[in-house]
Amino acid sequence: MGVIISLPVGITRTLVSVVQKFILRQNKPLRIDLPLPFIPIDVVLVSDASQIVSINTNADVDRLHAQPTEKLPRYVRWILSATQFHIASKDEWSLPLEPDSESVQYQERLQAIKDRLSKGVEHSYVEQIADQLLKNVPEEEIAVTVTRMVNIRFLSNTSKASITPEVVKNAKNVTALVPGHHKEGVSAQEAAYSFCERNVESGLNVIDVTHNLRTTAISMSVAIMKLKENPDASIEHLFTRKANCPSPAVPRVVMRETTLNGLLSYPGRPSSTIVWFSINSAAEQTSSLLFTFGAGGEYRSCAFKEFFYDFMTALKAELKARSELIFKKKYAVKWNTGSSGAEVDANHLDL
Repeated sequence: MGVIISLPVGITRTLVSVVQKFILRQNKPLRIDLPLPFIPIDVVLVSDASQIVSINTNADVDRLHAQPTEKLPRYVRWILSATQFHIASKDEWSLPLEPDSESVQYQERLQAIKDRLSKGVEHSYVEQIADQLLKNVPEEEIAVTVTRMVNIRFLSNTSKASITPEVVKNAKNVTALVPGHHKEGVSAQEAAYSFCERNVESGLNVIDVTHNLRTTAISMSVAIMKLKENPDASIEHLFTRKANCPSPAVPRVVMRETTLNGLLSYPGRPSSTIVWFSINSAAEQTSSLLFTFGAGGEYRSCAFKEFFYDFMTALKAELKARSELIFKKKYAVKWNTGSSGAEVDANHLDL
């Protein structure tokens, strides 16, 4: 776990980092190093895009599960056990936190997901979601539709009905970081895993499908609502705004003592120092979807990046076509009835 330091030393080092970052305005990561009893915390927060790229390609850091689970900080294991990234009861980790290693069959698991995503988006789903948006249905209903659209391709039963509203409601549970709700988050992850275990298509990893199911339920409907609110924004601009990125941050773990090419004032400790990339900040700095869906490079960017882009592009085009049709019908009615005719409510025109 590296060198143990005293709490006063840790507090002093943390205060120095705060001064460097926020008062002296030095372009360095913020490091919080608090060796609290039973819960030692050593976190490096990186928001600069170029630094994220540099650290991500540094062999001194890796994905969390490059370290055995039991060696990771207790608070990290505790938090992530209530998310879609880890299931503690089986000690399984989803692809984003796995190392690119044959020991975890990373490439095989990744290819299995990519093969199914390559089938693309059925336009009937695009039309259905456009209908829902124009009817102003609750986001929860849109979440069911989009979760089915993405995830039935990973299940042995490809019927839409196999992913019920109850399954999606559970998958959307995001209470992991809410004080007092950790057990609820763990239960949601266990339930989602159990559903996927019963229904997953042969050849797919259960935790990967669980991650896909929950991430879709949590993030995609929110992204769709952002698109509805900003119909004229480009996909690249809209989803590189900090508030609109599906994932605000991603973690890495230090594998060996390192100052990360001088970015740290003193070395990070193997398995104890966790580096968090603020990818939503980097996305806004660069307007690059490579940060929205990764750490700034093509290597190991999220498998869903192209699928997400294609779907949002198709939905944007569908909404634009619907809007133009409403406009034409509205003014066709006005032309036929005269400018003094009854006012037309475009929202109720039969499309």
